[in-house]
Amino acid sequence: MADVVLKNICKSYDGKINAVDNVNLEVKDKEFVVLVGPSGCGKSTTLRMIAGLEEITKGELYIGGNIVNNVPPKDRDIAMVFQNYALYPHMTVYDNMAFGLKLRKFKKTEIAERVNYAANILGIEELLSRKPKALSGGQRQRVALGRTIVRKPKVFLFDEPLSNLDAKLRVQMRTEISKLHNKLQTTMIYVTHDQTEAMTMGDRIVIMKDGLVNQVDTPINLYNNPTNKFVAGFIGSPAMNFIHGKIVWNNELSFKTNNYPELFKFPNSVNRDLKALENKDVIIGIRPEDISLEPKSEKSVKMTITIDVIEQMGNEIFFYFIVEGIQFTARIPSTHLPVEGEKTDIYLESGKLKYFDTITNDVINN
Repeated sequence: MADVVLKNICKSYDGKINAVDNVNLEVKDKEFVVLVGPSGCGKSTTLRMIAGLEEITKGELYIGGNIVNNVPPKDRDIAMVFQNYALYPHMTVYDNMAFGLKLRKFKKTEIAERVNYAANILGIEELLSRKPKALSGGQRQRVALGRTIVRKPKVFLFDEPLSNLDAKLRVQMRTEISKLHNKLQTTMIYVTHDQTEAMTMGDRIVIMKDGLVNQVDTPINLYNNPTNKFVAGFIGSPAMNFIHGKIVWNNELSFKTNNYPELFKFPNSVNRDLKALENKDVIIGIRPEDISLEPKSEKSVKMTITIDVIEQMGNEIFFYFIVEGIQFTARIPSTHLPVEGEKTDIYLESGKLKYFDTITNDVINN
């Protein structure tokens, strides 16, 4: 087992495009870390540099305390699971899983022991004689996982391994991978663009954008304490709502936007907390679940809106409304049924509001 340390890692193409820019990250031994971000953010490039499939332009990469910048992929003691499974179609499942061990001249008895051990963990013992074309997408992904398990590497790397599966199977497979991590107790680094995968699987999550690391933290801390507007908007489904305006004082604090001299008033109980933001342009963020049709406390902020669209989701309801040309999403229990086109009061939990700088987009700790 091993830790993985990235020190000032950069990747540029033709000396001009920084696909990855000064990434510093320490993945502890046996930790499950997820790299997540939109397409083109540099997460897969970072993973490929760890694997040795991309050359590092600048910086140092350590695996198990040893610098590996110039170490070939085969000598890094890592195993990688790809998005497209990369199985040999003419080989059986057994031979696909055993192939890497045969190349390394393992004895037949040890190969059989390792393959059967991996097949047992993954529940694919009855598939060992089949070929990939006779398998479902989920079964093929299990075989790809089995091929890495038999290697017993120090580090497992996953590059969007579930993106080819349907929604139901993705849910099943992500729980399987989480259970696999608990059984093997091995360092795992997982790349995905799906924030739900990241939130449910990772011990820690690395949020990337434009080649930069924006925040590294546990899922719950990322959700509750984002450091900037991008992280706040990326983590959470439905996404956080944002609106640009100014906090002003006119006998009491209120929030002003372009078309609303007083979109809502802050309760007196929070005036002192917000005094430092008076007359400042800010971006306010509020999560959909922190909007309700009834006040939850004395710190609830009242706002009058017109309900645009309602979506009934079974045990909950999403409703949408427009403020300053921006669509807001609210998430409420199905015990309340609003009416489309209805003008109504809604309540925002002021203690859940996040405030962001309009220039840097960093969170403001008022």
